[in-house]
Amino acid sequence: MKILENKFFQLLVFVLMIMIIAYLGASINQKSQISENQVITVSGSGEVYATPDVGLINISVRTEGKDVATATSDSSTKMNNIISFIKGSNVEDKDIKTTGFNINPVYAWEDKTGKRTLTGYEVSQTINVKIRDLTKVGAIISGATEKGANDVGSLSFIVDNDEKIKEDAKNLAIKDAQAKAKNLEKALGIKMVKIINFSENSYNPIYVSYDSSYKALSSSVGAAPTIETGQNKITSTVTITYAIK
Repeated sequence: MKILENKFFQLLVFVLMIMIIAYLGASINQKSQISENQVITVSGSGEVYATPDVGLINISVRTEGKDVATATSDSSTKMNNIISFIKGSNVEDKDIKTTGFNINPVYAWEDKTGKRTLTGYEVSQTINVKIRDLTKVGAIISGATEKGANDVGSLSFIVDNDEKIKEDAKNLAIKDAQAKAKNLEKALGIKMVKIINFSENSYNPIYVSYDSSYKALSSSVGAAPTIETGQNKITSTVTITYAIK
């Protein structure tokens, strides 16, 4: 009899444990479903205007020659003169970067035969220049074309150290979202309990104020162009999800 009683007791304990586990699982699932429904999401935006302090510009030299050596030598001579001029304008070595060097064959097409004949080679070199003294942007553009640059463009203005500005824009966006959340509390009769999710997107556009397709031959260079930097707008958008009750 004792053996049967022990087995019955063990079976009873096992059944009770199964029932408790099932109950706890159902409770957790129900709470999870409730928590998913008891949330609200608000968005906010903020923007800050800042005056750029750095100009970026691409300067290119394209030359042609009957052979690679001739075209390369001509291109290198012009580009070296341009770089020397730019450095003489108090632009540091670290702010001059070669971004392209290409050698391409040049062909002449014969309409009657449909054949093409190699006539020479084109060499192109491009440097990107970071100009920290914005009063010199126009003079550098003009001087570079005088030294042989025949493709100058993609001028843009940026704020070099913009972390503080981005942070200010984010804080404004958070305040905007919090104000919207308070209005919803009053309008809907709810209570924001805690933040359960947060995300942010920032946008820092680069304003181009000089025609990126500008091309000038040294023989047609006139007065240095007047460059206006304007202002850049840094924007931030945040999304905050609250648990509510």
